[in-house]
Amino acid sequence: MAEVGDMRASVTIARLDEFEIAFGELGAKVGPRLGTKKRTHDEKEWYVIRRFLDEAIARKLFSLPLTVEKGHPPAPDFLVRDKREAFVEITEATDEADQREMTLIELSDKWILHGELGGRFNGGGGNPGPTWASDIVKAVERKKGKSIFAPTSSERHLIIYPNSNASALIFSREDEVSAFSTLLNVINPRRSELLRITNGCLVHILGKEYVFFDVFGRATRRRRKQ
Repeated sequence: MAEVGDMRASVTIARLDEFEIAFGELGAKVGPRLGTKKRTHDEKEWYVIRRFLDEAIARKLFSLPLTVEKGHPPAPDFLVRDKREAFVEITEATDEADQREMTLIELSDKWILHGELGGRFNGGGGNPGPTWASDIVKAVERKKGKSIFAPTSSERHLIIYPNSNASALIFSREDEVSAFSTLLNVINPRRSELLRITNGCLVHILGKEYVFFDVFGRATRRRRKQ
C-alpha cells in the first residue's frame, strides 16, 4: 500500500494484479491549476510515474516485487528498487506561453481555441508534430548537468510528459506515431550530441496513446491501457 507523509511517499508492488491497490489514491489524478485544491508538483510527478510504471512493468523494464519512493532534491524525483536500483526523473515537454494560456482557459467559462490567449497554434490549426518533437528535445536539453544525467552505477531514466498546445492537438494514435517519427528524424543528426548530454540515462515519453521507450536508443513503443 502507498505510504504518504508530509514530504515523502512510497509504494510497494508485490504482484501485477495488485498494482492499483498498491497505489491507491496516490497519483490517481491531479487537481485543477487554480484554487484551494490546485495541483502540486509532487501530485503531478506521482500521476506520471504511476502510469509509466504500469506499462514499464508489463514491458519488463522493471520486475516485481518493486518499491518506488519519492526522492529529495537535488536527487532525482524517484528511487525505484526491484532486484536493482534505478533513479527516475519526471519532466514536462511544454512551453511557457502554452502553460499561461491553459491557466487562462481554466479561468474562463467560454469555449476558447488553442492560441487565442497567447499560446501556440493560433486558431487550433497547423501541424503539431514538429513542435511536439522540438518540445521533447528541449525538455532533454533543460536537464543538461542535472543529477539524472550524472554518472552513477545505478540505472537512470528520464520520463518526459508532453503537456502543451502541440500535444493537445495530437488527437489519435496515428497522429502520435507520426509525431514520434518526426522526433526520430530530429534526433538522428544530433544523436551523438544528445547521447553525450544524457550520459547513459534512458529517455522515455509518456504520450497519450503510447509510451515510447528508450527514444535515443532502441526506440520501441507500447500502447497504453485506456
